[in-house]
Amino acid sequence: MKQTAVRIAGALLAFILGVIAHSLWSEFTTPQSTPPPVNASQSTVSEPVATGMAVAIPVATPDRDLVFGGGLKLVSNEVQLRNEFLRYKANLTYPQIEGSDALSIRKLNKQIASLVTKQYQWLLNPSQEDLRYYKKGPHPEVFNSVDLYYDVILATDAFLSIYFEGFSYGIGAAHSVQYSFVVNYDFRSHREVKLSDIFKPGSKYLEVISRFCIERLSQTSDSLWTKELAPVTRNFESWNLSRDGIRFNFDACKVFGCAAGKQTVEIPFTALTHLRRNHGT
Repeated sequence: MKQTAVRIAGALLAFILGVIAHSLWSEFTTPQSTPPPVNASQSTVSEPVATGMAVAIPVATPDRDLVFGGGLKLVSNEVQLRNEFLRYKANLTYPQIEGSDALSIRKLNKQIASLVTKQYQWLLNPSQEDLRYYKKGPHPEVFNSVDLYYDVILATDAFLSIYFEGFSYGIGAAHSVQYSFVVNYDFRSHREVKLSDIFKPGSKYLEVISRFCIERLSQTSDSLWTKELAPVTRNFESWNLSRDGIRFNFDACKVFGCAAGKQTVEIPFTALTHLRRNHGT
């Protein structure tokens, strides 16, 4: 009886080990989708020297790649900066276009990278007075910071529309400041598009946009700051094209109290048909 029990236990153990071996073999032999390795010489973190000179190393993050426009690829890059002495940190994500060596694409990539670089320049060179405050002030563990993200609102053969959202914080402030900027690019004319380019010359498009936004945002709260929605260009600088219309972005603290956060209003193309130029966007 004892020998029989031992044989049964041995067979059971062999069976379990076989199952485990088969599982491990399947795991390592089944094709899997994995991102390409990052070169060991690259780093997502660049430590600037005490003078404030920063060497930011962009690293592609393949999980956010977007193919569009007949083979173009929008690759997400990330730059991370941190300096303990100068008391700053930054985390910025931005797109670059691959799949074409055309001069217009290279210029667009350079323009986007330049816009991103400008967002963190204020961090790099604090004054001696600032450094003394950082060291001896009431916030010894806090850093100045910039965080930047983006969202592709539209990417087609003809048009690329990107929304960038940033958060900037300075030591001693009660909270970070939210802000946005956009890139709207026409691949046909090889240039960035202004809001006025979409509408017929002399049309009252700003008045129509203003009325629409006031009506829509008034449904959210009675405390709308209508002056910030007056029909002037500066009030509608942050906008994106979508597949169905034009989206206007209003940063936190602009049209409502800061606690309300950012706001967006999308105006459908059908409401703007009589104002738009004849060519499609």
